[in-house]
Amino acid sequence: MIDRVRKNLNEGVKSVKWVATFLADRLKAETSMAQLLYASSKLEAKVEDLCRDIGRRVLELKEKEEKAVLKDFIILQSIEEIKKLREQIDDYKNKAQDLSKPQE
Repeated sequence: MIDRVRKNLNEGVKSVKWVATFLADRLKAETSMAQLLYASSKLEAKVEDLCRDIGRRVLELKEKEEKAVLKDFIILQSIEEIKKLREQIDDYKNKAQDLSKPQE
């Protein structure tokens, strides 16, 4: 009788350990995913700022009656930075998506 109780208790402890390990791993993955998405949103805010800067610069050039707006150094530099930031954003989102998939 005691052996049966001990066996059932050990099986219960194993089940609790498995659940605790599973939850700890999921919590770690969810935390990492949240950090990646937060970093992605910060980069998206930078992209928005750069777009505003480009718009301001276009208006400045229009007021000066410049015709080569897309050849302006500041605008070209901002566009290149936006491309790099968007690549980083996509990378962060892909990593977060990979973390959200259940591990086998």
